[in-house]
Amino acid sequence: MGSGYKKTNQIDMGFYVPTIKEQLAYSWCINNGIYISPKPSTTSTWHLLVEINKKISISPDTYKKVEIWKQLYKFYTYYYDKYAITK
Repeated sequence: MGSGYKKTNQIDMGFYVPTIKEQLAYSWCINNGIYISPKPSTTSTWHLLVEINKKISISPDTYKKVEIWKQLYKFYTYYYDKYAITK
């Protein structure tokens, strides 16, 4: 039997497993002050917030579940390729 407690208001953002390169890009960006996070637009869509040197930008597009995670890692990979590879 369960506890009788039913979880409510859960938001399903889906599940995504990043590739090795995406994990490397994520780690490099976090260690170098580049942060990317989902921001709700509606209960089923999100924007991405990008913070670099305390300047925050928001993606003009919205993304649905699972796609939000793919796009988040795509952004991390973009910044990794742009800044880490050229250093």
